[in-house]
Amino acid sequence: MNNLVTIILPAHNAASTIGVAIDSIIGQTHANWELIIIENGSTDNTLEECRKYSDARIQLISRTDAGLSKARNVGLEKASGDFVCFLDADDLMPKHSLESRIRLMTEHPTVSYCDGIVEKRSENLETIYSTWRPLQPKQLNLEMHKINSACFCGVTWMVRRSQIGMLRFDESWSHLEDRLFFLKLSQTGEYQCVSEVIYIIRKTRGSLMSNHKKLQDAYQRFLTYVKNQKTLGEDELKDQKRRFLWMFFKTHIKSGRYLAAFRMLFAPVYLK
Repeated sequence: MNNLVTIILPAHNAASTIGVAIDSIIGQTHANWELIIIENGSTDNTLEECRKYSDARIQLISRTDAGLSKARNVGLEKASGDFVCFLDADDLMPKHSLESRIRLMTEHPTVSYCDGIVEKRSENLETIYSTWRPLQPKQLNLEMHKINSACFCGVTWMVRRSQIGMLRFDESWSHLEDRLFFLKLSQTGEYQCVSEVIYIIRKTRGSLMSNHKKLQDAYQRFLTYVKNQKTLGEDELKDQKRRFLWMFFKTHIKSGRYLAAFRMLFAPVYLK
């Protein structure tokens, strides 16, 4: 089908939020989409909430093996759209999210990835905590190797499925798996952004990103990967180490973990 968009939505214990996520897709002004929900071994009523929807464009897959990357990979195997988007079960897309990016990508056939403005909101979605505006990097792949959010926020890109090919999420990564996936994806192709809000992140209790220790370990693993790729020079790599230490120093201070923050000031960054 022309300009069919596949939206891949993994869901695990998301009964309280997944209805809003699904409704945000049903309400899109671009109606030519398929939504693939991978219900990933939930112990709450997530599966029952998903079954309330009878829209023929929604495909529900229930699995018992946990893992966000695995679920997204299942969705990629099932995808049949010309374009692919991802949506987390506690987030949502504004109604013009698909339409605005489809318009840009059809008008500019050389564009492989399209992003836009991202809002981070409170759990009840009423308060906007922050707004992220992507920048157009001169060298996308180079910037994706850096701890720099200018051209990356999360799974917010719309991507041509032909660009993805056989690339999949690394299932051995529990954090930053999206960063690694899009870094690899960005080796070729053109990146553009629309000026509209295309994704809303809901800040919920128990968020995966709230586990500071695992996230810190993941960033160190990411830096090791970057070092081994030899994309950055020694000075650039040292700068990335400083950014890593400063980022988690501020994270620990904000969370009241002052001893952990103090340790970051003197912590060596070991890269294998």
